[in-house]
Amino acid sequence: MERQPLWQTMTASTLAGALARIPCHPLDTVKARLQFQAQAQGAATRPSISAIARSVLRSEGAAGLYRGMGIAVVGSAPAGCLYFTSYEECRAAGQRAASGASAWVDLAAGFAAEAVSCVLWVPVDVVKERLQVQIALPAAQRTYRGSAHALATIARTEGARGLYKGYGATLASFGPFSALYFAAYEQFKSAAGWAVRAPREQLPMSGVIGASCAAGALASFLTNPLDLVKLRIQVSRGERASGAAAFRYTGVLHGLREVVRTGGPRALLQGALARMLFQSPMTAISMSAYEGIKRRLQQ
Repeated sequence: MERQPLWQTMTASTLAGALARIPCHPLDTVKARLQFQAQAQGAATRPSISAIARSVLRSEGAAGLYRGMGIAVVGSAPAGCLYFTSYEECRAAGQRAASGASAWVDLAAGFAAEAVSCVLWVPVDVVKERLQVQIALPAAQRTYRGSAHALATIARTEGARGLYKGYGATLASFGPFSALYFAAYEQFKSAAGWAVRAPREQLPMSGVIGASCAAGALASFLTNPLDLVKLRIQVSRGERASGAAAFRYTGVLHGLREVVRTGGPRALLQGALARMLFQSPMTAISMSAYEGIKRRLQQ
């Protein structure tokens, strides 16, 4: 099948990236609070998804679940465009080099897409996550009034290094996530096409949604320990912060060891269910929107 023009891929990915964030952001906030607060509260008192959600609603109202959504939605448009477009281009180049499709090509293209798009994703993540978790800090450290203020404050006080804090950890977390996600998605999509006797390009939207949901849940669970450490590195505010606001992780491997040392192996899965509940519908919405918009543009 002839490849679609690049502008169609870019348009579909830009819209899909922003649309998926809006309904799923509250679960992302709950996931961030779980991963952040678990270390401070200790292994014996790990909070649950429902407890965190009730606490946020009780103390902050519904608006508390949408902290950081401004930067997330605005940033997801260009970042999503770069992400999906990079994947499509890298996958096409890999298939040409390998003389056909393969799971290894999908893995490599997914990782490459994350490596490229992290240039935009990391600053968005840093601002979003600090807004999501700052209510758990002492009052003196709740300094951000919103997305724009947080972005300006981090840029002024910490510079580019602050905005790109945890870049390596993000790539170590979301690189494997994207690689696993796209490899699983393409396989599930092929299986769904075989089941309904339809070409992959004409797979019903129910098949696209099912494939992306399953792939998102699988990749989220497998890479949760990396995401846990990544978040804690990004929300740490440096030497001036204290307690949970300053996780002293020197890198991903050190962070993983510290999580196990302080909370046991089970602590590596803190927030895993919330992450799966967030990523599964978000990937389903983004992929179905992406595929649907591409088909409409092609028509």
